[in-house]
Amino acid sequence: MSVWDQFFSWGALPGHIAYAIIAISYLLTNIFWLRLAAVVGIALEVVYFLFSGSAVWPSIAWDSAFILINLVQLGILLRDRLSLKLSADEQAFIKPIVGDLDKAQIAQLLRTAEWRTLEPGSVVTTEADPVHELTFICEGQTEVRVRDQLVAHVGAGAFVGDVSFATGVPATATVVTENAVRVLAFDQDKLKALCKRDEQIAHALYRRIGGGLADKMRVATGRL
Repeated sequence: MSVWDQFFSWGALPGHIAYAIIAISYLLTNIFWLRLAAVVGIALEVVYFLFSGSAVWPSIAWDSAFILINLVQLGILLRDRLSLKLSADEQAFIKPIVGDLDKAQIAQLLRTAEWRTLEPGSVVTTEADPVHELTFICEGQTEVRVRDQLVAHVGAGAFVGDVSFATGVPATATVVTENAVRVLAFDQDKLKALCKRDEQIAHALYRRIGGGLADKMRVATGRL
């Protein structure tokens, strides 16, 4: 039998299906579905090896290890997806940050933060002091002061501490709440560690921060 005939034989069909699914997994950007597709594809590859009459045991052993690793990671992702329980208000608050992230990624992101309600007059950042949190304003209004001069008002949908998070410099302004403010406060160290582990989360977050920084630059330029 020629190579061409072997390639298009019925016996080769399970192998083609297995490799097609593995190839599709490389095109997926959602980590949950990527791992699931990889498990299905590799499992079919093992079946193909076993029933093709040419079992390659080192390959089967390594494929089994890959399947096990992906199954463990799928279990972790599934746990994260099921643990995500947000009220309607919280979903509305978090939506501008997360974009198209998977539920498991949103759960991981939220584990680096906590919801808070700040009283009027609460100091969020102090100019020239280190900033340990990246604060996302969900409701309410704050005033931004530089050298004791009021330069802006910042409200829902904006970050406080984003310049520090992006550059590592101390706070560039003092931000104080004008009324009761609902925030999502992210621990900077935990958030940076998460961004190193997950490029999708990092991309979504920095894209959102970048848009906010651009808005602040336009306001500052207008004042100048």
